[in-house]
Amino acid sequence: MTSSRPPRSSLLVLAALVAGAAALAGASGCSSTSSSSSGAPAGIGITCTTSASAGDAATARTALAAAAPGSCVVLASGSYAGPFTIPAGVALVAQNGSRATLTGGTAQEPTVTLGDGAQLAFADLVDAPGVAVAVRAANAVLSNVNVTGAKSAALAVLCRETATPGCASGVVSLTDVMLTKSSLGLWVSGAHVSWKGGASASHAGTALAAAAGVIAQDGAKLDLESVTVEKNEGVGILVDGALTTASIKNATVNENGERGIWAQRVNGTLDAPALKIEGSQITKNKIVGVGAMESHGIIIVSGRIADTVAAPLVTNLESTEQVGDGVGIFAKSGDFKIDGSLFETNARAAGVIDGSERGIIIVSGKVGSGTGLKFVVQNSLGADVQIADSDRSMPAKALGVSAPKLAVPSVL
Repeated sequence: MTSSRPPRSSLLVLAALVAGAAALAGASGCSSTSSSSSGAPAGIGITCTTSASAGDAATARTALAAAAPGSCVVLASGSYAGPFTIPAGVALVAQNGSRATLTGGTAQEPTVTLGDGAQLAFADLVDAPGVAVAVRAANAVLSNVNVTGAKSAALAVLCRETATPGCASGVVSLTDVMLTKSSLGLWVSGAHVSWKGGASASHAGTALAAAAGVIAQDGAKLDLESVTVEKNEGVGILVDGALTTASIKNATVNENGERGIWAQRVNGTLDAPALKIEGSQITKNKIVGVGAMESHGIIIVSGRIADTVAAPLVTNLESTEQVGDGVGIFAKSGDFKIDGSLFETNARAAGVIDGSERGIIIVSGKVGSGTGLKFVVQNSLGADVQIADSDRSMPAKALGVSAPKLAVPSVL
């Protein structure tokens, strides 16, 4: 955080999460400045100046409305019908050793909305009629939160500097958050989200841009570490827009139905990449494991891109072809570097580089066994493409490609 300073409670929460992520997973109580035990989880890094207990939804809403920054509202084990708004600097947590189930909201109003520096922990959100959890603030923390069955995004994070000045300089921290079986997993617009541990999986839907695991757009900054994004009907991870950046480290992106990781219109360099993927397993995705169009500044370091599944697509050659490539670099993309990654058993090709007209594309991966074609470079006469001859394939005719932009939704 480089500009506006978040509330004291947010600083305490973030510092504790950085210092003790291991303690977070086994949390069992919440510290309080009072001599009596508050009953809230202690290991999640919250220091409560005061705390209030609630055993029903009405009491919880009253306690939240009256809570001052730095305080905790503690829920007994049970089910609570929302919606709930967590004010700035306040924590909503389950009682020691238990979890709380949160339901309710409407198609227009999320089940839970977090203010600046707010915390939500040890909660299960089920069957939200719209967005399950919404953050419209610079800073917030979610830890050990499970969301399933949301009819819109399981978690939506929105930053608009005109509405919330300074929000882009904050960070929304997620630890061990599970987003499953909703219409969309994580949606981030303009904000900085840092997510460690957990998953976004098994999302399905028929709406435009639905069924994605993660979407980052409108200048968002996304940091994923040790997160699993899998078995979504749509794209696994979508990174969209000239000001949007993403770092994906030690992730698993697996069995997604509409591309694994896809970047479009991002604008970085090799020195300051817009998308960096490190040590990740990108497997069994349909059409392409990692792809980009009209994009610059993408680096893939180590990891494995394998088992990409072919799907029939209408291509630029006006024919239907089975497309299943490990990497696809399309439509004037460049400044793309692959360093030490393993490519194997991709259905059609290890990689296809098509229509790259400027920048430098450096490929220094390893093509293993089981891949039909290796790296195919076509329609890229103006590009400096550096690939070992042993890792190239030259098919008898050009491969058809299909790389349309994916639609980006407006959730909040």
